[in-house]
Amino acid sequence: MLDRSSSIGFILGFALIIGAIVTQGSLSTFMSFSSVLIVVGGVIAATAINYSFAKIKISFDTTLSLMKLSSIDLRTDMELLSMFARRVRRNGILVLDGDLKHLKDEYLKNGLQLAVDGFKEETLESILKDEIQSREKQVELSIMLLNSMANYAPAFGMIGTVVGMVLMLQNISDPESLGAGLSVALITTLYGSILANMFFGPLAGKLEYLSELDRNRKELFRIGIISIVEGVNPRIMEKKMLIYVDPKSRAEYLKHHEELSILKKRDEKFYKLWIEQQDKEWENLKEVLATG
Repeated sequence: MLDRSSSIGFILGFALIIGAIVTQGSLSTFMSFSSVLIVVGGVIAATAINYSFAKIKISFDTTLSLMKLSSIDLRTDMELLSMFARRVRRNGILVLDGDLKHLKDEYLKNGLQLAVDGFKEETLESILKDEIQSREKQVELSIMLLNSMANYAPAFGMIGTVVGMVLMLQNISDPESLGAGLSVALITTLYGSILANMFFGPLAGKLEYLSELDRNRKELFRIGIISIVEGVNPRIMEKKMLIYVDPKSRAEYLKHHEELSILKKRDEKFYKLWIEQQDKEWENLKEVLATG
C-alpha cells in the first residue's frame, strides 16, 4: 500500500505523460506489444539472472511490508508499550501472555513473547538487535534489486532501439516495415525510461526513507521491551523511546501527556480498544480515548 505522496506522484506522473500524448495524437500509437516484451521481459530476465529466486521473494516481501509502514505513527506504538508497561508493573509480565496473539507487528510480538517466556535481559537484547540487523540486510537487498531494475530498464530500451533500427534498415525500401521498425525503436526507449524514472528508481528512494522509519520503530520496540523486562518506570521508558520520534511529533506527545491526570482510567479505556487502535494514527487515538 503506497502512502499519499507516492500515490499522487505515480498518478500525476502517468497522467501528465498520457495527457501530453492524447493532446497531440492517439494513445494507441504508443502501444507496442513487442516493445513491452523487450523491456519488461528483459528486466525480468536480467533480474532473475542476477538474483536468486529466494532473494527476489525476500525483496518482494520486504518491499510490501515496508509500504505498510507509510501509515504508522510511532506515538501510537509508544502509547501501547506504555500501557503494557503499567499493566506489567501492577500484575507481572505474565499478564501480557493473552494479549500477544493480537499484536500485528511480528517484531514486537516475538520480543514480548520472549520476555514472557523468561529470557534473560542480555540474551533478549542480543536477539532483538540481531533481528534489526537481519531486517536491515533484507531492506538493503530490496533497494539494491530495485536500483538494478532501474538500470536494466533503459538498457533494454536501448536494445529495443537497436532491434527496431535493424528491422528498419533491413527493409528500408518498404515504407510499412520502415514505420514499424522505427516505432519499436522509439517506443522501447520510452518504456525503459518510464519504468526506470517513474517506477523502479522512485520506489527504491521511497524504501530508503521507509527503512529509516522501520529501524526507528524497531529500536523503539526494543527499548520498550527491555524496559518492561527491567521494570523501568513507564515515564522513563517513554523518554527513552521518544529519541526515535521526530521533534514535532515528540513535542506534541509531551504536551498532551503533561495535561493528562488519571492514567489508570485512560489505560483501562485503551486496553479495551487497543487491538483495533494499535495501527491507527495517534491523533485519532487521542480522540477515541478522550471520548471512548
